[in-house]
Amino acid sequence: MGLLMEPYLELEKKYAKFAGSKYAVSCNSGTSALHLALLALGVGSGDEVIVPDFTMAACVFAVSYTGAKPVFADVSTLNYSILPSEIERLINKKTKAIMVVHVYGRLAPMKEILAIAKKHKIPVIEDACEAQGAVYKSYADVTVYSFYKNKIIASEEGGMLTTDNKKLAEKASYLKNMAFDKGHTYFHADIGFNYRMSNSHAKLALESLKQYVANNKKRREIESQYNKYFPMPKRDAVWFYEISVPKTLKKEILSKISMARGSFKPLSTFPMYGAKLGMPNARQLSESLILLPASPSLTKQDVQSISEKILRIIK
Repeated sequence: MGLLMEPYLELEKKYAKFAGSKYAVSCNSGTSALHLALLALGVGSGDEVIVPDFTMAACVFAVSYTGAKPVFADVSTLNYSILPSEIERLINKKTKAIMVVHVYGRLAPMKEILAIAKKHKIPVIEDACEAQGAVYKSYADVTVYSFYKNKIIASEEGGMLTTDNKKLAEKASYLKNMAFDKGHTYFHADIGFNYRMSNSHAKLALESLKQYVANNKKRREIESQYNKYFPMPKRDAVWFYEISVPKTLKKEILSKISMARGSFKPLSTFPMYGAKLGMPNARQLSESLILLPASPSLTKQDVQSISEKILRIIK
């Protein structure tokens, strides 16, 4: 491309600035970013990684990809993120990393979590896929983002890993590119992955990044409109608008409101992980939360229609 910077490199440069991070490594999905983060930290077979029981399946799948054992922690019913007390309870000699997820745009108590991690000398992976724009100058060892088509900053598909640690960034960049050496000699010293982001997707992400401020303003307006019907504490980032409904009515609401969607299931209850019920708070949230759309394209009339239909069912 001559003197022009390739789009994926331009995105890495601009996203690092956006996130307040020294380094950014693009990849083809948020799931890949999580996997790369774990590998860069040296997580592997025989290790344990503490993960929240209430989050997207990609979080625990990425741990399983490495051969490590996921150890499930319960979450807060207020911000849906991993409880610091649970982290402290679950740490042992096998714990190689702590994964913290900002769920539905609500930030986890990072100061308290980082203090625990520092005390035990355990690295922290911060998943901000659902909270783009709310995390700036992270103190976690690695932070990951997703550009999936429904995310705040989107490119149909894609991911990003940010860090202030040069060695971690270099390791992630090396592994995502099939573990090619610098000379591209076709001798591979490690098992690598085809996790590169395409320039086409990078272009879409760059355009979405340009529109962040305007779109974020629209999302905040939508949040304010929903608040008239369902008063909720302000989110740190507006991805969806989550509300709690009587669990006996959740199925009916989802069947009648096509734009609404259900929430996460406790990860520990998946067949490959074996728990019957999951953690108490994770189970409670799974049974009661539904997500309402908050895309910038949503109109005031859309919000009114969705909200009034739900209230009619609840009342």
